Amino acid sequence: MVKTTMVRLVAVGTVSALAACGGGGSSGSSDNGSGGGTPSVPPEGVGLVLDPGPFSERRATVETQADFEAVQGVFSDADQTYLAIDEIRQEIRGWNDVVSQDGNTVTLSCDNAGTLALTLNQEAPTDVTWQFRNCQLEVPSLNTIVLDGTYTYVNIESESDGTERVDGFQEIDLTGTIVGSGESIAMQGADFWEIVVPPEGPRTETYTTEALEFLRGTDYQAIETAETALSTVGGITSVTLNARLIGSAIDGFVDITTEETIQRVSGGGCPSVGIVRVVGAPENSGVEIRYGDSMVAPLDQATVATTTVIGTTDTVEYDETECSELIY
Repeated sequence: MVKTTMVRLVAVGTVSALAACGGGGSSGSSDNGSGGGTPSVPPEGVGLVLDPGPFSERRATVETQADFEAVQGVFSDADQTYLAIDEIRQEIRGWNDVVSQDGNTVTLSCDNAGTLALTLNQEAPTDVTWQFRNCQLEVPSLNTIVLDGTYTYVNIESESDGTERVDGFQEIDLTGTIVGSGESIAMQGADFWEIVVPPEGPRTETYTTEALEFLRGTDYQAIETAETALSTVGGITSVTLNARLIGSAIDGFVDITTEETIQRVSGGGCPSVGIVRVVGAPENSGVEIRYGDSMVAPLDQATVATTTVIGTTDTVEYDETECSELIY
């Protein structure tokens, strides 16, 4: 749902780490020291477990532009889980201080006395589970952290009759502490992706999230029951999205839906057409975002998007630079 949706994630240097230690390669039993193992199974029935409110049980008020700005803040903050996981992968990419190896599992030492165990779940080097055990590391967005828990990443590529496919998922169950502030953190959930590239016709991408949560101290953001679908052809990407966004900063949840398919030039830029609705409490209240040709005639020639409180004339205009902060 967020603009940095996990697209074809690159697994952290697990392949080289396992190869250097003799792991992977074999799909047989691991009791002879060779690797392989059982492929990871996509999780089912993932739900919210960290909600301290519970904010997921009440709609947030969205009756003014100020209310919408608060939603925008939660929308941006919800990116934290994706960003943190990406930074964690980048940080441990070059780790090679091996403590031990047992079959297809290599255990590495962390910045403290903790450990990180990398398990190659099958011959594919992009089916990997990380087990953090009191593991200290540095990441830009959170500084020094100590983590416990597991993260599984699967990204399987295949080809048939000229059609390329990528099917994958990530499953997150991490808790920890920010060393400098002493704040507790937790990340939990799962999301899935499917990318299809036929020899002719549009490239399609579908991203679904049953639940993905981030809790830092008492600050909570979550995405639930989300689906983003992209179709790209001729340099134009069409996007539809449906999601529930939950946050402590808005004291509840809002539903985000595409009322008119978003279209934009592939690779970035403000959409040329599209309507998105953010609906809060009461259920018929909220804000409508209109892009490009879907706008009611703007007052300013530089306007590329508008937000209007539903049922009112309360409208704000956005130029190309400001548009990047909106939902699309």
